[in-house]
Amino acid sequence: MNIALKNRYDIQATKYNTVLAANNQTRSRKEWLPDINASGNIHYNTQLQATLIPAGFGGLTEPEMLALGAKDVTILGLSLTQPVYRPGIGTDIKIAGNNIELQKEKTVASEIEIKSKVSRAYLNILLKQLQYNVAQKDENRYKEYYSLAEAKYNAGELLLNDYKHAQLDYNNAQVQTEIALQNENIAYSDLKYELNIPQETNLILTDTLNAARDTLLSEGNAADRTEVKQLKLQFAANTLQLQKAKQYALPTVTLSANYSQQFLSDQFNYNDTKWWAPFSYAALTFSVPITGNIKNHNNIKEYKLRMEQTDLSLKQKIADVNNEISKAGTELTNARRNVATTKNNYDLSNTIYETQRKQYSIGDFKYSDLLETERSLSAAEQNYVTATYNYLLAQINYRQAIGKL
Repeated sequence: MNIALKNRYDIQATKYNTVLAANNQTRSRKEWLPDINASGNIHYNTQLQATLIPAGFGGLTEPEMLALGAKDVTILGLSLTQPVYRPGIGTDIKIAGNNIELQKEKTVASEIEIKSKVSRAYLNILLKQLQYNVAQKDENRYKEYYSLAEAKYNAGELLLNDYKHAQLDYNNAQVQTEIALQNENIAYSDLKYELNIPQETNLILTDTLNAARDTLLSEGNAADRTEVKQLKLQFAANTLQLQKAKQYALPTVTLSANYSQQFLSDQFNYNDTKWWAPFSYAALTFSVPITGNIKNHNNIKEYKLRMEQTDLSLKQKIADVNNEISKAGTELTNARRNVATTKNNYDLSNTIYETQRKQYSIGDFKYSDLLETERSLSAAEQNYVTATYNYLLAQINYRQAIGKL
C-alpha cells in the first residue's frame, strides 16, 4: 500500500489540490494588506488649450482667448488604499480553510481507493498461487494414477480404454496447471501496475492464504467514513457561502491616501526645484450596495437550497454507510464460518482419498470410482481455497466499510 501511495502519479496529482487550496487561503489573507502604488506621468502639451477671458476681467475692455498652462506637466505620486472594513474577506478565509480540509478528505478517499485496489490485487495473486499449487497437486495425483494404470495395463489387469482414460486425465491436468501458472503471472502483472513499478520487477509476497488468521475488527461508525466527512465539509462550505452572501448588504469602508509631486514648466529641467510643488490627500470611502442587494437575493436563496440538499445527501449517505457496515459485517461472519466448514470437508476428503488410493493400488478399487473421489477432493480443495480467499476479501471490505483500510 505504501509503495503504491508513493509511486502512483494520480495520488501525487491529487495531493496538489490541497496545496492549491492552501495557496488560495493565503491569497485571501493577503486581501487585508494595503495596496501601495507608485505612479508617474509625463504630459507634454504640444499646443496649449485656449481659455476665454471675458471683458472686464483684469481690466480687459474686450473678451480675449488666452492659452494658460505649462507645456511639461509631470506628476510623480505614491498612493495607498487600505481596506478598513470588508466583511467578505474574513469569510473568504474561512471558506478557503474549509476547502483545505475538503481537499484533504478527497485525498484520503483516493488513497483508500488505491489501498483497496492494491489489497485486492495482492489477494488475487495469493489466490492464483494457491490455485496453481492445487493444480500441481492434482497433476501429480493424475500422474500417479497414470503410472499405476500403465503398470496394470502392461500386466494385463486393466482395459485399454481405462488406460487411455488415465492418460487423458493426466494430460488435462497438465493443461490446467499451465493455465493456473498463466493466471498467476497475469495477477502479478496487475499488482505491478497498481504499484506503478516496472513489469520486470521481481516481487516476493510474504503472505499466503493458508496463513489467514481470525482477525478481530472493531465496530464501525459512519462518522469515520471520508464520504460522510466530505458531505459535512460541503455543508459547512454552503453555510459560509450563505454567510458571505448575507454580508454583501453590509457597507465596506476603505482608507485611501496620496502624496504627489507636480512639475510645471515649459522646459524639461527637472533639477530646477522652484517648478516642483507637492500635493496630497487622505480619504475615507463608504460603499453601500443598493440595487445589488436585490440581485443578491437569488444567491442567498441558492445557498439555502444547497444547504438543504447537502443535509439530505448527508442523511442518506449515513444510512448507506450503516447498511454497508452491517452487510460487510454479516459477510465477514459468514466467510469466517465458511472457512471452518470447508476446512473440515477438505480434511475429510483427504482422508477418504488416501484410503481409496491405497485400495486402488492393490486392485481393490476401480479407476472410475477413484475418479469420483478425486472430483470430490478437487471440489473440496477449491471450496476451501475460495472460502479462505473470500474471508480475507471480506476483511478488506469490512475495513473499507468502517473507514479504516
